[in-house]
Amino acid sequence: MKTIRNAARSTNRAVGASFFAVTTLLGITACSCLDTQYKIPRSLCGANVPQSVLESALPKGEKLTEHPESSGSTKRCRIHVDGKSVLSVSTERWEVETTASDVAQSALGVDPQDRRSNEGRYIYSSTGAVGKIDCTKANAVRAPMWATVRVTHHEATGADMLKLIRAYVKAVGFSPECSQ
Repeated sequence: MKTIRNAARSTNRAVGASFFAVTTLLGITACSCLDTQYKIPRSLCGANVPQSVLESALPKGEKLTEHPESSGSTKRCRIHVDGKSVLSVSTERWEVETTASDVAQSALGVDPQDRRSNEGRYIYSSTGAVGKIDCTKANAVRAPMWATVRVTHHEATGADMLKLIRAYVKAVGFSPECSQ
C-alpha cells in the first residue's frame, strides 16, 4: 500500500531522473554542435601545408574563410572561422644578420624567451611561432625571409604551433614566393 510519503519519494525520484535525462541530452546536443563543420583546406593561403597540421591548429566551427593581404615585403593571410580571425600567417624579408629572437621581438603571440627548436631556427609558444625560411637561391641575392604564425584561440598547443611553423616554412621554401 502506497502512503503519501512513498508517493512523494516516487515523485521526487521521477523528477530527479527526468532532470538528469534532460540535462544529459542537452549536454550531448551542445557538444555535437561544436564539431568542425568546415572542410580543412589543402593549403594555407597558397602554401601546401598538410591538412593534419592545419586541423590541429584550427578551432571547431562552421565556416572557414581566407583573407590575404600584402604590404611591401610583408605578405599576410588571416584565417577566419565563423567570422572571427583565428589564425594569421605572414612572411617578410629581414636583414641578413636577423635572428629568430629579433623576429619574435616584433611578432604577436611569441616572445624571444619562448621555447626554441632546431638550434634557434624556430621560437614557439602555444599562441605563435617564428621560423626562418630556406630560400637558398633567393637568399644569395635578397634579404632572408622569415615566417610567423599566430592563433587567437585557446585550442592550440606549443607542439601544434611548432608543427605549423615547420610545415609553413617548408611549404613557402618550395613556393614561387621564395624566389621573388
